[in-house]
Amino acid sequence: MSETITISGGGSTAVATDELFADAARLGAAAAALDAASNETAALAAELDALGVDRGSFWSAPRPASATRLVGHALAGCRSEGDELRGALVASAERYGLAEQFVEGAWRIGGGLVGFALGRLVFSPAGVVLATGAALAAGANAAADHVFGTTPLNEWLSANRGLLSDPIFVRAVRAAVDSVDELALGALPVPGGGVLAAAVGPRIGAPESASLLLALAALLRSPALVDGPVRVHRAERADRAGDGRAPSGHPAEGPERTVRAPAGFGDLAARVPGGDGPQIRIERYGEPGDPRWVVYVSGTVDLAVVAGEQPFDMVNNIHGIADDSPIDALRRAGAASGAGERAVREAMAAAGVAPGDPVLVAGHSGGGIIGAKLAADPDLGAIGALDLGGPNDSAPTRPGVPNIVVAHTEDLVPALGGTGHDSPDRTIVSRDALEPGRSYDDETLPAHALERYQQTAALMDESDDARLAEFRELLAFTGGGEGAVSEWIARRE
Repeated sequence: MSETITISGGGSTAVATDELFADAARLGAAAAALDAASNETAALAAELDALGVDRGSFWSAPRPASATRLVGHALAGCRSEGDELRGALVASAERYGLAEQFVEGAWRIGGGLVGFALGRLVFSPAGVVLATGAALAAGANAAADHVFGTTPLNEWLSANRGLLSDPIFVRAVRAAVDSVDELALGALPVPGGGVLAAAVGPRIGAPESASLLLALAALLRSPALVDGPVRVHRAERADRAGDGRAPSGHPAEGPERTVRAPAGFGDLAARVPGGDGPQIRIERYGEPGDPRWVVYVSGTVDLAVVAGEQPFDMVNNIHGIADDSPIDALRRAGAASGAGERAVREAMAAAGVAPGDPVLVAGHSGGGIIGAKLAADPDLGAIGALDLGGPNDSAPTRPGVPNIVVAHTEDLVPALGGTGHDSPDRTIVSRDALEPGRSYDDETLPAHALERYQQTAALMDESDDARLAEFRELLAFTGGGEGAVSEWIARRE
């Protein structure tokens, strides 16, 4: 585990730790102070020259004007050295960023080549033999597990669960998600498939793959990945902690508790719902005629791919990722958006959020997908979004609406969004969240835990990075003071 965060994006190719950016900022401030001091000494030397103080001095006596000019020259030299050091730090960050882009490009190209080769293998005689052997081995392992309670393979998988949190494996998954189209082109007997894969592959990523997956499920009339209607209702007192009443004028009915306005990333992350309780939390600030809203969205609660009562599941996540693809508009079957997103919009409307009201959204995992969708909607008055561990690297952004994406290097979930695309409005914060040598046998994806993202958010509040500081300043839109909290439970019908 590291307490050092790495920051990239936001319209810059620079990628570096927060300490490097902070040192560069301090050097810039020092250089500005030295420049001001140098200008003041130059002005003082000119005034001393006008008074003729040096002409009245003995040849061996101090000459005030000359000495002042020497101090000014020394200050100017220090300023020049400070500028050089700051430039070197920024250049280092830029070089690191370019190297990272090169490595990311190599992973993407390599993933495409491997995907195309695997696709070619699928329908070859050797591929059929391998697939048959794998199916027989899986069946034998399942039978042995049923009879003996465990198998060497299952024990090995359990003992090596940490592979899912290995940064190299996470990066490989990110590349693989973007290579589904190359795999399909390799499997199909398309003339010139390799050339086509090289030309089209980089333009097709996770959203397009998810959209095609939904279309295929609908075509096969599969019960998987089929979403349905959703409804929301206000959480009763027994469903939430605390009590109290809302400030006068809150449009939602019923008793509510009050809360202080969030002051930073740590406050936002700490209020994101988790577990099986209410999945949506809405805070209202400001006067009745000028409301300001902060919306918090839970992460994935159920990993099911067949829609059940819980709308915050994998069905909702796949729909949310697919919505980011332009080709998703061509899909005529199934729901237009995920049940979780529809639930949040319904809860917002019920709480009194009107089009154009200032809204800031914070979400974890699948809730991060929903937050990115809301922030990009031009019909809403979103001013920013905080995404904790969501697969949103390919999500569109709206100009002028900052999206802070936090993704741990060992977290597999953000990798499911693919390599994505750069945006001047998307800033990415990463960190090594797991402790080296520690066993996490009781957790499947320990780096994805909301608790660890809350720890990273607290570290972000200590950052001097300009992009993070600007987002923190956005929180002043609430006006401070106390706000009213309403919590909402969503269920599929």
